[in-house]
Amino acid sequence: MSIKNLADLCDDSLYYIFDYLSSEDRISLAQVSQRFRNVFVDKYGSKYSDYTLIAASSRLELIEFCICRVVVKSLTIDLDHFDTNRYFRNYGCIAPKNCFQILCHTLAGMVRLEHLSIKQLKDLVTPIKRLFDQILEPIRLLTNLKSLQIEARDDCVLNHLSQLQYLESLTLLVPKVPVATLVKCCKFNTNLRVLHLGYSCVQGSIGDIVPHCNKLEVLKFGMTAEASTYKPLARLPRLRELYHFGIRRSGSFEPLLSDLATHPQLTHLSIDGGSLTLPEATQLVRIRSLTHLKCFFFTIEPLELLADLVNLEELCIWMSCSVDISNSLLKIIASCKNLKLLRLAAGKVKTTFFQEAIDFIKKDKETEILKPTLKLELPNDINKQDITQEVFNKLYYPFPIGRWVPSAHLMGRLDKLIKWNTFNND
Repeated sequence: MSIKNLADLCDDSLYYIFDYLSSEDRISLAQVSQRFRNVFVDKYGSKYSDYTLIAASSRLELIEFCICRVVVKSLTIDLDHFDTNRYFRNYGCIAPKNCFQILCHTLAGMVRLEHLSIKQLKDLVTPIKRLFDQILEPIRLLTNLKSLQIEARDDCVLNHLSQLQYLESLTLLVPKVPVATLVKCCKFNTNLRVLHLGYSCVQGSIGDIVPHCNKLEVLKFGMTAEASTYKPLARLPRLRELYHFGIRRSGSFEPLLSDLATHPQLTHLSIDGGSLTLPEATQLVRIRSLTHLKCFFFTIEPLELLADLVNLEELCIWMSCSVDISNSLLKIIASCKNLKLLRLAAGKVKTTFFQEAIDFIKKDKETEILKPTLKLELPNDINKQDITQEVFNKLYYPFPIGRWVPSAHLMGRLDKLIKWNTFNND
């Protein structure tokens, strides 16, 4: 029996027809009926499951993306697409207002959307007002949206941020966020587990969010404040990872570190910017649950205390003085049996440090049991090297049976046993 119209064709035949159509004709056919739309989505939807709307995205691509909105799981929107400043370029959206309205209307139908990232990475000239807030308004009812990232160069309105209710991860890299807006957002997103805030973006005390973040596990932020502002963060009941970056006042973390010592679940701590004082380091080493630590030091005394953190697996240090810290690092290596990475971003060690580190990773000279592979990353004049099981055996087991015998010949060929890479190549 002959086929009288396209609607009578099977899906495989429609797939074949779509292949021979131009982009505009495919879009037109997809809009004829719900069935044709479904066939279009089945054939081309995978392209838009993880999609980034960039400045140079074409109009036809945007329309195809809108047709496939029901399969979108991850979306990144570069607001430069709606820039009308064309003095230095010939791409982007010709009618930004119309395209932006289409996008906002499409967002409401992205029922599978899990991650949304909105970025303004350049100076923006556009007739559209309150871009971020207009995007947030249609996504407030998307129950699958768990992750939201907002990055802006300029001040932006985020009034609709508090209307979202299903977030588990929130990143706000924006100049200013009123603390009341952030508190309200945390209050309604009761499953929030990850919160990343830009430096000094919170206009107020960050401690105000604590009563509303009972499930928060990861907190990244940066701000210069009094010690009393940081201290309430220790009351976060499930906090596992805490990262602070940027400038801070000397000694301002002492009360916070003291209270964190009573939280056995904290495993990751990074204080990136501002050297730890001796009182701060004294409180820090009371947090015995730490497995990952990054910090700065100005004197050797607080560094030596880190040997008490016996559960460390990764340690990253920036030493801003010219004192040789080799012995302090060797003490840490000997004490921290699970250490897998020791990174010295800046600091002075002797040229024999690597060979001496091998001696310190032996648990017992009789059994010669080697702990997990230790990676050393040192300043580029010392180089980055791995102490692996194979290298260790070649250096210290020149004979298959018997007690440990150091091999001067093999020690002299150390450069042939280890792959040397400079620290800057990592």
